Amino acid sequence: MKKLFLSFGILALLCNPSTFNAQSEPPTEEWSVVDLTTENGLAVVKGNLDEGKPMPLEWAAQSNVACFPATRFFEYQGNHLLYRVQMPAAAKIVVTVKPKNKKTRVNLYALRLGANNYDNPPDIARSISCEASYPIYAGKPNLRAPATEKSIEYISIRKPYNILIGVAGAGGITEGDFELEVKIFAR
Repeated sequence: MKKLFLSFGILALLCNPSTFNAQSEPPTEEWSVVDLTTENGLAVVKGNLDEGKPMPLEWAAQSNVACFPATRFFEYQGNHLLYRVQMPAAAKIVVTVKPKNKKTRVNLYALRLGANNYDNPPDIARSISCEASYPIYAGKPNLRAPATEKSIEYISIRKPYNILIGVAGAGGITEGDFELEVKIFAR
């Protein structure tokens, strides 16, 4: 009897066309990414969180991405905007976001991806590394503290990388002006 069920199970698997189609699922939602180009190692973009949208955050706490822990999801529960910049080999990159209003809490994250990897959250399976910049606190966040600029740095030795940058509002913030600055230095 067990052999009969096993045989039917194998037959059902072989008759399923998706068994032979190794393509991955399409993204759950389209996320636009702005490609940045630097001039003399500098790119500056002015933006507003109202141009983005909220993003599911489970990807960020997965160990193969490890961007920020689930205990800090609050810091990224507003609208997200995504940017991408190419980081050359033997370089240092500094990414800074500056909120224009001290009441608009804007946070930052950046994923280091392979030079030919154009994946982006929330449909991202892994990253080489991820850095996040948000206020550090124990317990509950101090929402009365003024918003400050946030920065992230990466260096490269022998390989170029894609750096995917995310700017997000904290705690459901969906509107607010900011300036994003990307500086690339030769090492």
